[in-house]
Amino acid sequence: MKPFISVARPHDDVLRDTLELDVFAANIWNVYKGDAPPEYQDPQIFESKTYQTRGLENIVDVVRARLEGRGGDPVIQLQTPFGGGKTHALIALYHMARDMDANVVVLAGDAFDASEVVLWEEMERQLTGDVSLLGSETAPGVDKIKSVLVDCQPVLILVDELLEYAVKAAGRKVGDSSLASQLLAFMQELSVAVSSVERASLVVTLPSSVLEHYDENAEKLFQQLSKVLGRIEKIYAPVADDEIYAVIRRRLFKSVDEDEVRGIVEEIVEKLDSEDLLPEGLDVSDYRRIFMESYPFQPEVIEVLYERWGSFPNFQRTRGVLRLLSLVVNSLRDSSIPFIRLSDFDLSNDHIKREFIRFIGNEYDSVIASDITGSDSGSKIIDSSLKSYAPYRLGTHIATTIFLYSFSGGERNGATLEEIKRSCIETEIPMAIISDTLDKMRERLFYLHKRDGLYYFSNKPNLIRIHTTRKENVTKEIITGEEKRILGQIIGRKLFESYIWPRSPADIPDNKKLKLIVCKDKDECNSILEMKGENPRVYKNTLIFLVPAPEERGIFEDHVRDKVAWENIYDDSGLEIPAEDRIGVKNKIEDLKSEDREKTRNLYPSCLRARQGRT
Repeated sequence: MKPFISVARPHDDVLRDTLELDVFAANIWNVYKGDAPPEYQDPQIFESKTYQTRGLENIVDVVRARLEGRGGDPVIQLQTPFGGGKTHALIALYHMARDMDANVVVLAGDAFDASEVVLWEEMERQLTGDVSLLGSETAPGVDKIKSVLVDCQPVLILVDELLEYAVKAAGRKVGDSSLASQLLAFMQELSVAVSSVERASLVVTLPSSVLEHYDENAEKLFQQLSKVLGRIEKIYAPVADDEIYAVIRRRLFKSVDEDEVRGIVEEIVEKLDSEDLLPEGLDVSDYRRIFMESYPFQPEVIEVLYERWGSFPNFQRTRGVLRLLSLVVNSLRDSSIPFIRLSDFDLSNDHIKREFIRFIGNEYDSVIASDITGSDSGSKIIDSSLKSYAPYRLGTHIATTIFLYSFSGGERNGATLEEIKRSCIETEIPMAIISDTLDKMRERLFYLHKRDGLYYFSNKPNLIRIHTTRKENVTKEIITGEEKRILGQIIGRKLFESYIWPRSPADIPDNKKLKLIVCKDKDECNSILEMKGENPRVYKNTLIFLVPAPEERGIFEDHVRDKVAWENIYDDSGLEIPAEDRIGVKNKIEDLKSEDREKTRNLYPSCLRARQGRT
């Protein structure tokens, strides 16, 4: 399969070494002033990179008809989720109206200081070059507005970020009211005036939900503006969800070889089908069709970014997805991969990482470094441990996929095993290796969790991380006590009198009974063998010694630390451990306890007895 970069050829601005992300920050006020990037300022370039969605085409047709005097909706409200194509639609209308030699007014609420700019005054200034008829802090009334508009036909009035301006206007006093109250009256009057002028059109943008609002006062203003505009306006959505693939392809790529796409998609879909990894509810033909539309991106890439990350209040859905995908394409421009999966996102690329971090918090910087991108991260260790599969970097790809599935503005966070496999699909290897790799990752990564069948990352350490910390805190005294306890269990007192680490040779009786003595080193054995207190020992041949093998000491102590740490976790009622994990911890403890005797025997591998007065 050919590299995606030769099948779907990106626009030059996407491939630049220094990708300028402001080209995805559409701003109607900058276009009006003439200082927007060429992608928005130049009508031809703008058109070449704009996919004409059904909604956008409908809006343009309605406004054109209105400006030509052929009737149609006089007032249009563009209401979509944040970043859902509103500003892009305004720019398209701006260029269309300019091409018709119509007068265009741009009132950008985010560009104006409400303490200095009054919208109706600004409207008259843009249309006539002066403020005379509408020069007042109070709403001017329908007749005055109509008088200005009639003389300037055809006229298109574009009002962007009206709510933001209203919030600012609430802080400016106008007599016994505020500029925000006057704004509400003006918008009502403007709607009526535009409706009565044959070749006038008003297009207003408002957010579609409370997620974008600032506080309760903003919510109240939003409801009031919606009510005022709702008396006359029609609501249009520029971009439908099923058109996002085409929007992305048109903006990021200048050409796509559909024949090559068909071959690549067919091979991948065949592999997914053979592994039983097609999404639930989609058959082969459905998934193939969607993949053909989303290429060079696997459909899950768009789904996760648009639906999950796009549900964050401040994530600009269409614009935000375009920004992210442009960064991803740019980072992979020298890659030989035939299509782009979620697992191909390079989280070590600071620009890409920042696009995600700003929605979930800077604390995830350390999570990503610790588990995914750091040279000694768990994922990188897993990558190299897989030997023949090492070139596929499965640890990093799996972790990246899980990370991108882990967050949303809604309730469902995390990825199923099938979703992980689908986003890590490789035609050359069996996907069962993903399950095996995941098991290893759960033993290695510090912030990877699993609950209810979903894998996800959190900024809270998982049991592996907690265990590592507690293991480090197991003291020498605890290890010594546990060693003595295990020795006591193993030795008992049935065949011998046993003595574990006697304080002095005098503690060992000198009689005919067999005695098993655990010493800390061979020198201690010789001291006990020679003397019983201040007297020479008589019954030396009744002494049997156990002495540790120095080379086994580290292994034994690590075993004890391991077990004690898990026991501490199991007994800690302050830890909220899911039931399935709690069972796993209990099983680990039982397994480690079952190794106590073996580890101790390895530490004390042989017995020593007296020989010619020495051990």
